Amino acid sequence: MKKILLFLVMTTIFFSSVVMVKAQPLDINARAYILIDSKTGQVLAEYNPDFKTYPASTTKIMTAILALELGDLDQIMTVNQSAIDDIGPGGMHIGLLPGEQLELRYLLDALLVRSANETAYVIAENLCSSRQEFYNLMNEKAKELGATNTNFLNPCGIDNGEKGKNHLTTARDLAKISQYAMTIPQFREIVQKTIIKIPPTNKHSEEVIVGTTNRLLLYEKSRYKSEYFSKVTGIKTGYTDRALNNLVSSAINDEGTELIAVVLGVENYDMVFEYSKRLLEYGFKNYSIQPVIAPNSYITSVPVSNASGNHNLDILASPDGLECLLPNNSKNTDYEIERYIMENIEAPVKKGDVLGFIEVKRNGITIGKVDAVASRNVEKLQPSEEPQSVIIKTVADPVFKKVTTGALIFMLMFLMLRFTLRRISRSLRSKDKKIFRP
Repeated sequence: MKKILLFLVMTTIFFSSVVMVKAQPLDINARAYILIDSKTGQVLAEYNPDFKTYPASTTKIMTAILALELGDLDQIMTVNQSAIDDIGPGGMHIGLLPGEQLELRYLLDALLVRSANETAYVIAENLCSSRQEFYNLMNEKAKELGATNTNFLNPCGIDNGEKGKNHLTTARDLAKISQYAMTIPQFREIVQKTIIKIPPTNKHSEEVIVGTTNRLLLYEKSRYKSEYFSKVTGIKTGYTDRALNNLVSSAINDEGTELIAVVLGVENYDMVFEYSKRLLEYGFKNYSIQPVIAPNSYITSVPVSNASGNHNLDILASPDGLECLLPNNSKNTDYEIERYIMENIEAPVKKGDVLGFIEVKRNGITIGKVDAVASRNVEKLQPSEEPQSVIIKTVADPVFKKVTTGALIFMLMFLMLRFTLRRISRSLRSKDKKIFRP
């Protein structure tokens, strides 16, 4: 019995180790990570993606989203003492002073590029009637974006103290939040900056110049340069004693594919950048844009009601076709194609009319869509008219009226002429009888 029990225990340990190896395909020593396609959200690699951990300053991604959606870049904001008091032990800051006033655009630069904690509070306090209102909006936005395992307690990411234990997110949630943030042009522009300049204010007489905390952005001059992507496009660093080193990064290759990597909980500061580079390279090496639906390819045939002539209509993919990000050398079994074509299509139909779409999914995520269009014109069948309506139309026709009037006049003149000739003929006969009477 002991031997059997020992065998079962060893078997369990063996299979557990196999699962761990499968779940951790890359040599990345982190609490969690995920790699997604920025365009579609398709997951390309992941490890513990739903493990709840501390976001640290990656929290500021959400703060910036709300600032850009609720505020105006030219809006003047005032620094309160409370914003400075809550920077936190060892927290990043740019030395703002109570009563200092500056535009939101410069606060966002300092928030995202330099990771200044006080700027997060300044934004929250100036956009909402209370800090708590802003925090509620952060969590509401997270849920709206599908980040259901996220709970924000402040706008900058500090997690010290007992309460800070509940300031949590996951790699998957941060990827969703970052994917949305990168659709905002102003956000995308800011997170690519390597240096920011804050002009003089009412409290500082000189310009302040500071650099980014994201080493990946120093791409061209650093060891993080890669042959697999051409440009780093963001996004945000983060560190606390609880969170360790976090990084949300993004890069784009020559094909125009952009990937977002989230790496959470790395002990070594330098390695969080190395792991992020490694994760991005994995995606660019193993995935590529591939044709899925050829331009003008046949999809299906549908009946068209009230059609004149042939009522069967071929539906084609749009002339653009569809290409998707897929594993290298992928097969058509690596994705699913779903067709959504309109029902009860009626004539008239013009060539190129959109009559539905084709959706391509992989692992439940939509990775592309293409319009389904009409292959030709379909004219509407003209119904045959009732005899009564035909008669009415004929009588009302101007040409018919003219012809009928002309015919009547001709007939009348003919009858008058005939009547006149008859009378003349009778008159002549009467005279002849009088002349030749015996």
